[in-house]
Amino acid sequence: MTRVVEIEAHIGNMVELREIVGAMRSLASMRVQRTQQMVPGIRSYAEAMARGIGAALLLMPEPPPTRASDQGRRGLVVFSAEHGFVSGFNERLLDAAATVLVRGDRLLLLGTRGIIAAQERGLAPAWTHSMATRPEAATETTRRLTSEVYRGIASGAFMRVEVMFARHGQGREMTIERRRVFPVDFATFAAQRSRQPPLHNTSPARLLERLIADYVFALLTEAAVESLVSENVARFAAMQSAHDNISDRLEALRREARQARQEEVTTELLDLVTGAEAQRE
Repeated sequence: MTRVVEIEAHIGNMVELREIVGAMRSLASMRVQRTQQMVPGIRSYAEAMARGIGAALLLMPEPPPTRASDQGRRGLVVFSAEHGFVSGFNERLLDAAATVLVRGDRLLLLGTRGIIAAQERGLAPAWTHSMATRPEAATETTRRLTSEVYRGIASGAFMRVEVMFARHGQGREMTIERRRVFPVDFATFAAQRSRQPPLHNTSPARLLERLIADYVFALLTEAAVESLVSENVARFAAMQSAHDNISDRLEALRREARQARQEEVTTELLDLVTGAEAQRE
């Protein structure tokens, strides 16, 4: 096989690779857009539940504590990536989690790639689960997570829950956010209380309990969706960088192929000249 043939075969492989990377980049971009469309609806739902909690507090004979306690064992929920090609996405999340985890905390980790990275670091999550890969699957993932959270609270494994996730902001780098989801801080609902108690057909305690459960579910769903957006933004950036590198390499290979063809032509011409001179002699 001549050098030109070898280079052209390499070019063909690189072209196929660039097409694959381009498809992955397009898929990541599409998922970013579809997932971002879910965020306003989830936030509106959380705000509606917050207003409902503020109204339900008027029905309670004794107001609950205005501030949530920071004492007791903690469950830390971390959303990581399910698939690869996300650069340092998982590493940044685990670095941030390591700075806040203390003895007695229980780590609840979602995302296969993050689970593998955590095991490589010697971390032992108390509970793991795959992360949603499509926006439509985010609510089901949150339901499974919520069931485990309430199971841990009921068993006494932890008394408070925080969630850590990546958030992508327009025009700025990804940030790692940490927020409390349970117990809820009733002080945040004070400004949303209505003047008149709401009409209800269930006990005030039961009503408040169900509203809080829906509010916690909304917060966890928002964290899952924001994490999914950030994961696909990281994947898009990684695929864009790979696409650019492959394009640069292709251009270099094509220049190399042109040079190799010229060298072959020059060699053939020299062979012809040498053969002609030999015949004359």
